[in-house]
Amino acid sequence: MIIVAALALALVPGTTVSAQSSPGGQAELETEMLAVLRAARFDETIDLGPVADACPNLQITYCEVPARPVQHLPNIDLAVIELDAAGNPTRAANVLLSRDYPSGVVVPVDHDRGPAGSYGVSAVRWRRWDQERYDGATFDPGTGRQLTVKGWDDNPAWTDSDDIVPEHQGAPLQFMAPYPASLFKVIVAFRVMRLVDMGQLSLDQPVTWDPTPDVASAPLAGAGAHLPEPEPELHAARSPVGATLSITANPPIDDSLTRPLTGWLDAMITYSDNDSARALLKVLWDRGDLPAMHAELHGLGLDTLQINGTNPATGGNWLPGEIHMTSMDTARLLWLIDGGSGSLWTRPDGGTVSASILSDSSRAYLKSLLDDQGFHEALSQTNLCRAPDIDPGIPALMSERWIDPADGTVTVEGYKYGRDVRPCNEAAEVIFGHKTGWTYNFGSDAGIVRSLLGKPDRHYMISFIASLGGRYTDPAFASATAHPCDTRLICFTQRIPALARQLDRFLASAP
Repeated sequence: MIIVAALALALVPGTTVSAQSSPGGQAELETEMLAVLRAARFDETIDLGPVADACPNLQITYCEVPARPVQHLPNIDLAVIELDAAGNPTRAANVLLSRDYPSGVVVPVDHDRGPAGSYGVSAVRWRRWDQERYDGATFDPGTGRQLTVKGWDDNPAWTDSDDIVPEHQGAPLQFMAPYPASLFKVIVAFRVMRLVDMGQLSLDQPVTWDPTPDVASAPLAGAGAHLPEPEPELHAARSPVGATLSITANPPIDDSLTRPLTGWLDAMITYSDNDSARALLKVLWDRGDLPAMHAELHGLGLDTLQINGTNPATGGNWLPGEIHMTSMDTARLLWLIDGGSGSLWTRPDGGTVSASILSDSSRAYLKSLLDDQGFHEALSQTNLCRAPDIDPGIPALMSERWIDPADGTVTVEGYKYGRDVRPCNEAAEVIFGHKTGWTYNFGSDAGIVRSLLGKPDRHYMISFIASLGGRYTDPAFASATAHPCDTRLICFTQRIPALARQLDRFLASAP
């Protein structure tokens, strides 16, 4: 790993790099987040292998049953911003885990003004995701045979072209940021609502999307021949329980579809519909708005929120290493959506950022979509209520929108979970307005936690972005002879909700 020696701080994995200043209780939050990250024992996570959706399978000779634990630690980026009753920040913390920091590391948050703005992170040199670098090789999907070799920090060495934010090249820490998967749809929704507030779009206007236009072969902005195939997004391609999981990376062959803007937004956030995200990205492309979107995010200090390399003709072609999010910037974006009085944070140029960047109605609409998100199966697991070997995670209320009143089971756009969630809804303590993302190699979940009336008080934004997708599971499911999500509905390692539950308990008990 290349670190500028003059700025290196003699880091020891699992220790804290000094921040500029810290509000009250900061050290306690940092200590707790590092503790829950370590307690999750991600080194014991089971890895089904680098060939997507091949293992476990008794008919494939290179699949090991039971599958083995990970050879390398996953990359995990976890951030929390805690708010008081008025929506003002009380403390914020960011921790990272990777093979560079095997015991975890607490990242300094710029509580005062900094290059990323206050409550930003400028102490990390954020690197583009490179799956071959993470796996150490490429592999033949038919035989599982290793085809190439690639080093973690050499063969080849990192270069400036690997940076997500060039201004961070002197940072003392380095981290390869995992692809956020469908979590990036929150950026799209935010920008669409900004355009609504500016009078450039209206929620009831019809939007037409064609998945197979004649110009679908148009060159991709920012994309080159070196880029890998898109990472398939799994949520919208799930099959009903008992069926074979079918995954496609490409838009379906279908006629064009017209919906009001609200229809695309609702589907994109509440059940992670990929075609809706493509349609809305194409709206931004057609308006020439992506440069303006990135300029605004840059001005807010949210430099790591980037949607690059997508297809201007279809809105598709979502690539690891081109679409970026980091957890503290994601938490601050959610903070804008949540609101708060006065100034939320200071911009890099010294100006202030307030929730008024969105209208009250736009913030309320976005929060309603996040509250209705149907996939409670990562940081919260209400969908899998009381299933064997399941950790409940954040005790979140499941939206009634998806619950069958006859038997209490959840069905999200045809995908049946088969668990009666009413007992977990009765025990719920919070509303968790959030968005998940899940592919074979990546898993993420980020949102806004608010207490239900009469429950222990807490209000915070949490973001978890990791290289922990459908490829990873737990020892309890390692000897399954089919992909765990086909038959057991276990799509995220249970170490993720266990971490979230412990952290939520800490925040609920804080004075």
